[in-house]
Amino acid sequence: MFAFPKLVVLILVIAAVWIGYRWLNGPPRELPRRRPAPPRPSLHAEDLAQCGVCGAYVAAAAPGCGRPDCPRPR
Repeated sequence: MFAFPKLVVLILVIAAVWIGYRWLNGPPRELPRRRPAPPRPSLHAEDLAQCGVCGAYVAAAAPGCGRPDCPRPR
């Protein structure tokens, strides 16, 4: 079983090892600064419109699909 004095000694040993490790490694150094990431180019997006006949989404400026009942001009 664990006794209170054994627990105190265990905590003291762990603290001594931790303090010794920090003492041997010296003060914390500042991390090197990274260059800022270059800005990403903006994506070209185009609005889509739903076809009234077939329900497919096509670009708003797209020509007609060639079906005889297509509402878009060719």
